[in-house]
Amino acid sequence: MKATVELRNQRETRLRQQMRDTPMRPLPLFQLTGWNHCVDEEVEVPVRAKDSVPDAGRRTDEQAIAYHRHLRMVATDAMAHVQETVVAAVHRNSGSREGLMDHVIDGPPGTGKSCLLRAVGRTAQREIEAGTGGRQADRIPVVHITTPADPESKVNWIWEIASFLGLQPEPKSMAEVLEMRRNHDLTLPVNYILEKTQTRLLLIDDINRATPQQLANVLPYFDYLRDKMGISLIFCGTGAGEILHQARALAWDLTRVSQENRQRLEHAGQHAELISSSPKALLPVTWLHPLPMDSGDQEVFHRVLASFETDLSLYRLEENALSKHAAVLHKHTGGYFKALTYVISTAAVHAIRSGSENITLKEINAAAAQLV
Repeated sequence: MKATVELRNQRETRLRQQMRDTPMRPLPLFQLTGWNHCVDEEVEVPVRAKDSVPDAGRRTDEQAIAYHRHLRMVATDAMAHVQETVVAAVHRNSGSREGLMDHVIDGPPGTGKSCLLRAVGRTAQREIEAGTGGRQADRIPVVHITTPADPESKVNWIWEIASFLGLQPEPKSMAEVLEMRRNHDLTLPVNYILEKTQTRLLLIDDINRATPQQLANVLPYFDYLRDKMGISLIFCGTGAGEILHQARALAWDLTRVSQENRQRLEHAGQHAELISSSPKALLPVTWLHPLPMDSGDQEVFHRVLASFETDLSLYRLEENALSKHAAVLHKHTGGYFKALTYVISTAAVHAIRSGSENITLKEINAAAAQLV
């Protein structure tokens, strides 16, 4: 037992050092210490004295460059509405014995799905903790995992949850890391921890890395978590809605119907109808689109750019520096959040290093050239 505690402490220390060295890297988000750090994190714009000028070391100011390099992805009104809706559904599920439903976040790559998924998780955990008097050592309200590198086996999915919970032992040496070892089934300890810590939400990102058949293999386990422990599940990824719908059909066919019943349904000519008529509308799906920029809707894109302008911390940033180049920014990025964030943050870093301290077409075009 003592050795296990020591290994866990070593893991915690390593994670905290990673968060100090590279605070925005995704790895810690899939482990409890890093996730709690994300929930607590408040990203603030660096303070600059009014009417001040950049000093001689500004061009190499690592703190300012790091802030703009990791510029936050601002939320649209639609994303804020979806966040409120999903969090409300999580609270409803927590107060219901039956009728719990999964939720899906879907859309093309680069539209901010993972950002929304984590925003929902952060908001849900903050509200849960606020209602229980703050963070408690024996509570884990939210678990955040990604689809395993090899999603074929159910064991690998449970291993991801175990990793988040800190149940995986820390390797003692590189030799142990390189040693081929079979993943042990951690279902029982994972179930025990989730039940004991009253977990209420499971976030599953990058579901597009799994095929419907691979997901079907683990869906009965997720159903168990939902139906027995009341854990709400959110699946996120491009094509997630269709993948989950097909997986549900496969899981129902493979595990919910005995051979005898299946033969009886086939004989009655109803089997295919039951499978194909399973309504997708019963699966709540949030679809994220690229931001529009046309004659019918320009307001949303301009509001997003205005939010980015508020976040920028440049000495000579002109008023509406981004908004007045909205058409160019949309042309370069197609309205995709990921590309838009990259162009703006890269342009800001260029502005610092060049000494211009402003974002003009020069900085925008230079940043957009790196997208190719």
